[in-house]
Amino acid sequence: MPPFQFRFESLLSLRRRRRDEVGGEVGKATEAIRRVDEQIEMLQGQRDAVRAEAAERFAKSNGGGTTQVMVDRILSEGRYDLQLSADQAALRDTRAKLEVELNRRRGLLVEAEAEVKQLERLRETQMLEHRQLQLQAEQAEADDLTSARLTIAKRQAIKRQGGR
Repeated sequence: MPPFQFRFESLLSLRRRRRDEVGGEVGKATEAIRRVDEQIEMLQGQRDAVRAEAAERFAKSNGGGTTQVMVDRILSEGRYDLQLSADQAALRDTRAKLEVELNRRRGLLVEAEAEVKQLERLRETQMLEHRQLQLQAEQAEADDLTSARLTIAKRQAIKRQGGR
């Protein structure tokens, strides 16, 4: 009997390759989200630093009883804080879009994995069927050999009895 050969091996290989590609795309989307999160945290750190610096400066200027207000500086810091806040909002929007894309890619990965599993189960089933047929063929051959030996033994016994 010829060795087992899965007829859809090339299709299985193609599906595995597709699954791996989609898995890589999921990884890229996850990495992009991680980078956006880092940028959001970095901007928050900058906002916190600007606010802490302004609070410290205000606390120092209040110590002498008179307050010297630097309007231009306060406005500049306020504008900078607003800009950082807007940048964070834009990054959060980008992150939301990336989350949608990540979920889409995960869905594709689940589908690709299911296709691979389906073909692998088919391969296993066909391999087991082939093995069963192979065992049946071997058993039939063994039965034929046993029958042939018994027939030869009977003929030899008959010849010996007739030859006496």
